[in-house]
Amino acid sequence: MKKLLLSAALFVGAFSANAQIADGSVAPDFTATDQFGTSHTLSTILAAGKTVIIDVSATWCGPCWGYHETHALRDIYNAYGPDGSDEVMVFYVEGDASTTTADLNGTGGNTQGDWVTGTPYPILDNATIADAYQITYFPTVYRICPDGFVYEIGQLTAAQIKADINAACGALTGVTNHVEVE
Repeated sequence: MKKLLLSAALFVGAFSANAQIADGSVAPDFTATDQFGTSHTLSTILAAGKTVIIDVSATWCGPCWGYHETHALRDIYNAYGPDGSDEVMVFYVEGDASTTTADLNGTGGNTQGDWVTGTPYPILDNATIADAYQITYFPTVYRICPDGFVYEIGQLTAAQIKADINAACGALTGVTNHVEVE
């Protein structure tokens, strides 16, 4: 019986050692430059009282592309980002260090499509962020409230992301007549 319990403990330990960052952890801070040459620092955005959504994906990942094409993050960014009510920041983080600019633009040999055209939010081609969040699969979507704690939210619709933020971070005020998110 002791051998069975020890084996089970080792099995669980082996998998937990490779697990992603735990829900409720303090979000690892980062500073990274986006596709437009603008630098972003997570702690500065959170200190400004904004909620941050991070989509850690890879250009070659079919499910990542499928989620990208739902435009849920684009709709959240348009309604609640800098050109909306300025309450939320969204980032696409390219989690594969071997990704090229051509892959991001849809012209490389390791991509599902053009990730840049039509994406209004910053794209951070920075696998060290994925490493800091201990990513074990793509896509992984996180919500970080201004309190700095990170939670995986998965591939939610724009309306579900809004509801998640409202429940966890405080009500979004939004912009009058903004139709992207109901």
